[in-house]
Amino acid sequence: MTVRFSPPGELGPLLREPFPGGSVVEWTMRSPDRARLGSSPSGAGTFLQSDHLATAVAARLRGEPHRAIIGSLTRFDEPLDAEAMAQALTDFVRRHEELRAHYVVDESGITRVVAPPDSVEMITTVPDPDLILDDASVGEYAAQRITSLTDFDSVPAMAFGAAAGERGFTFYVGADHVHGDGYSVWLALAEIVALYRARVHGESADLPSVGKYADFIRAEAMSAGSVAADDDSVHTWRTALRAKGGVPTSPLDLGLDGGTAAVPAVRARRDLIDAADAARIDERLAGTGQTFTGCLYAAMASAQFAVTGDRLFCTTTVLATRPPGHERTQGWLCNFAPICFEVDPDADFVSLIGAATDAVRHARSAAAAPVGAVLGVLAQAGELPPITGSPQMVTYIDHRRLPGVEDPTVRTTVGFPGVGKTKNANLWVSRMTDCLTVETQIPDNETARRNVGAYLDAIAEILHDFAAGAERSAQPTGSTGMTA
Repeated sequence: MTVRFSPPGELGPLLREPFPGGSVVEWTMRSPDRARLGSSPSGAGTFLQSDHLATAVAARLRGEPHRAIIGSLTRFDEPLDAEAMAQALTDFVRRHEELRAHYVVDESGITRVVAPPDSVEMITTVPDPDLILDDASVGEYAAQRITSLTDFDSVPAMAFGAAAGERGFTFYVGADHVHGDGYSVWLALAEIVALYRARVHGESADLPSVGKYADFIRAEAMSAGSVAADDDSVHTWRTALRAKGGVPTSPLDLGLDGGTAAVPAVRARRDLIDAADAARIDERLAGTGQTFTGCLYAAMASAQFAVTGDRLFCTTTVLATRPPGHERTQGWLCNFAPICFEVDPDADFVSLIGAATDAVRHARSAAAAPVGAVLGVLAQAGELPPITGSPQMVTYIDHRRLPGVEDPTVRTTVGFPGVGKTKNANLWVSRMTDCLTVETQIPDNETARRNVGAYLDAIAEILHDFAAGAERSAQPTGSTGMTA
């Protein structure tokens, strides 16, 4: 297993297995203008959406291309029934309020506007009758189409399409990031597959009801109003910001000068360990009170110490914040929280897992309060350091626990974020049914490639050794060959 990098300028995902090509069909609203005209204001957005929209509007004014998307590919090993898919997608968009929403940003602020369910009828279209994609070009084409068809004010919110051939079809779906996160994309595919199969067989899909995203937005606003300076969430953020001297940034040398703005990024992907190793880690931790997630962060911290000598591990993680009734809601239902702990080079790895597990639990507790409200409290107290850009982020999803993962079609889903600019090396870690894999986006230069490659190799080695029964401590600085 080695690190793979995408070619500069490509937007498509780095696929672990081929997806079939074929003739392209897409699904869109029959009358998007009618849906837009029939829409009604529905408040504003969440803290994360407000930040995203401010950045998106500024980028649009600068004339920068739209890149802030979430997308996915799913492989169907069966012929495409385009009409059944149109009906399934009509059902899907009607069920989810956020997929019928667009956002208006003007001098008065942000307004969320939602179309009524009966304004949605998805129809099949063919963007180019002469276009036939080969297997190698499906991912790039899908990413390009999602990027060009969606934005925060587009109607419909999501883009849907497929490359259909004799062996089956590749289904792609995506939206501007304001409408959801990676977790929601996986929920979407599980639901779409169920709705599609029901339509193909002339049956009703047995699906749970979904909560309104507007209710989640209102609940977050109410929660924000009750955040106090002595809350645990505020303490956790205060401690992390003081320890790091500001928001978490990448600990690796990414080939950038100190004050460099974000630069064009490329994707990188590495499979870290296989399912057998992951299961052995579960066995080692069973009954200890320590978690696989804690082991993952301990491996990251130990690898960071190995390649940089930095004992402080501090990052920001993304955690789902789905209240009862919103388990299947489409939207951006998550929060940011810091994970911060020290590496003791004289301690064994099991002790580091314990420290990391505790830090993860603190982060989950801190995620109960909206990050915007927490930072607002710290700002009022004069305790918020200057924030000059997005923090270093780590997202971890155990895909084995997601709805529909037992379905072979749903299990093929590959989610991907858009590729824009970065000055970090954010990590998206996924525990799949067959392996633990990680994707990152890094500045497009050789220094970043070498050092991120060394870092991911070190994480993989540490996890594999622990799965094999090793009791290693943190490795000495420079052992993995990081270069400037």
